[in-house]
Amino acid sequence: MKKRVLGAVAAAAVLFSLAGCGTVGGSTSGSSSTEAAETKDVKDLTIGFLQRQLDAPYYSAMQSMAEDLADKEGFKLLFQNASGDPVTQLDQAQTMLSQGADVIVVNAISPDTEKEQLAQIAEQVPLLFIDTGIPDVGVTSVSSDNSAVGSLSGELTAKRFTSGQNIKIGVLNGGPNDVIVGPARQQGFLDGLTKAGVKFDVVAETEADYAQDKAVPATESMLAANPDLDLILGLNDSMALGALTVLNDQGNTKTLVAASADGQKQALEQIMKGCDAQYVSTGLNSPSLATERAFEIAVQLGTGEKAASDFEPNEYTEAAGIDCNNVADYYDANSIF
Repeated sequence: MKKRVLGAVAAAAVLFSLAGCGTVGGSTSGSSSTEAAETKDVKDLTIGFLQRQLDAPYYSAMQSMAEDLADKEGFKLLFQNASGDPVTQLDQAQTMLSQGADVIVVNAISPDTEKEQLAQIAEQVPLLFIDTGIPDVGVTSVSSDNSAVGSLSGELTAKRFTSGQNIKIGVLNGGPNDVIVGPARQQGFLDGLTKAGVKFDVVAETEADYAQDKAVPATESMLAANPDLDLILGLNDSMALGALTVLNDQGNTKTLVAASADGQKQALEQIMKGCDAQYVSTGLNSPSLATERAFEIAVQLGTGEKAASDFEPNEYTEAAGIDCNNVADYYDANSIF
């Protein structure tokens, strides 16, 4: 069985070999982003982690993995949850500076509104992003290739329809602040359908903020206005699982469900029910690989082992589409996500 959650040492070694050879120039937002830090032992290192929210398993898994890495490697971890509020996240960033953070890792909430202030912070300490980045700010951004992952899932979902068929789709999205990740996932998924020969009309789009509990009322409203939906697309597995709950409660076995990204364990369990299951596909967006790589970079920057110029502006984790035919390769019953 192919394990989705790799050990920190193995994942770091693989990703170091891929990213550390011949890479050039990360973005330059100030002297701290372009110069190597003074040599510092990892056990004297303080790394800040600004998480956007914790109401989806993907985000809480990142926190748990970061804490495990801190315990294993010996650095001090400062963790803050902004609960989806960009103003709170910016305040937390300033607090981390005052607490002596040597490096800050950020999962950005609102790239548009946070850009200026995070760029200023990146002038003072090395700053990098995980999952949701801000172009031209900080050292690098570690995430899945959201467009590619979405497209792979879309191609797999298309197999459940007839080539040339025109289907009606409802989309559960991440809300108004989700201007980079969500749109890339959605467009990628739709491009995958098109590539596979399936036509579509997106007849409804509703905010669910990547949370399963918020997806339930959002789906109920969507179905009330559009009872003949062929497919509900969640831009992550948590929202798609919320949609599936509603369909099950309503006895609706016709409308299919898919996610453009994540690979959450509970979603994979639904896909494992078979190639006629109502939950069709998702895309691999591993919190383990992203967290391990982001904190490997943070340690390298904080200790002075590497400088910002050693990294590309974006680093992408493994991209894969997951459906009934390959789900066993990615399912791990012991995974926390």
